[in-house]
Amino acid sequence: MKKTLLLAALLPLTGMAAETGDTTFVVNNKKIVVNDSAGSTKISVYGSDGKKFNRTYETNFVDGQEIERVYVTSPFIPQSLNRKKSKPRSHYPLFFMGFSQLAGNVMGTGGNAGMHTRDSKSWEYGFTLTSLAFRITNPLALTSAFQIGQVHHHFQDNYVLSTTDGITSMRQIEGETLKKSYISYTFIRIPVMLEWQKRTGGADMFAAIGPSVELRWNDHSRYFIGKNKTTETGDINMNPVGLNLDIRAGYGCLMIYARTALTPLLKTSVAPKCYPVSFGLGIRI
Repeated sequence: MKKTLLLAALLPLTGMAAETGDTTFVVNNKKIVVNDSAGSTKISVYGSDGKKFNRTYETNFVDGQEIERVYVTSPFIPQSLNRKKSKPRSHYPLFFMGFSQLAGNVMGTGGNAGMHTRDSKSWEYGFTLTSLAFRITNPLALTSAFQIGQVHHHFQDNYVLSTTDGITSMRQIEGETLKKSYISYTFIRIPVMLEWQKRTGGADMFAAIGPSVELRWNDHSRYFIGKNKTTETGDINMNPVGLNLDIRAGYGCLMIYARTALTPLLKTSVAPKCYPVSFGLGIRI
């Protein structure tokens, strides 16, 4: 096939394709048709079964990219299998940071009044250590990544999250003024997302949706009175594994994202029910 395509490229130089339009010639019982118009060069190869020519292969060069089509005759296989030789990209941020709330139910927003959350001071940040992408169709790809980061959820009105005799609940500290009260934990997040992506204006435009698995550890409940930090508990009955739904979109090096937990952050049999919800900004390099 490489020799055939090379011959198709060289023959116009020898004068066999002096006329404008399609150039057709036969090599080893195969008919080769070359068409060059409007910045697109198309080469089609037809095989002969003795009675007629059936197209078996086609390649098209447009804007420096090559598109191949292989034609088959089986009724059980699609007539044209299209493969574009452009490598898919994974558009995960190197660094991301955003607000993080504790909703009272799945897909909930606006925080959790029962836990006295202070949403304006609650946040998360993280890094993408590695990512990959697999082409599904021309605009669609399946992507995944390995991310690590930390989350802080803050509380108000002198409330702290406390664990006593294995039961976790909100406790109000009286007679003191808390500077801040929060829980924190570290996470590893592995998203698997279906992504639409397109190259336009010299940069990538993209949008993606999919689930992510979250592994959590190093959980603490702490508060400050003045400059003095107190660790209320190192066990908030946190679920070590969680499942989220992630959405992100962006252009070039900037992206926005949103995430909602599909499983509770804490073990609901011994702790309040709450679901992390995050939204923020990411930066790609």
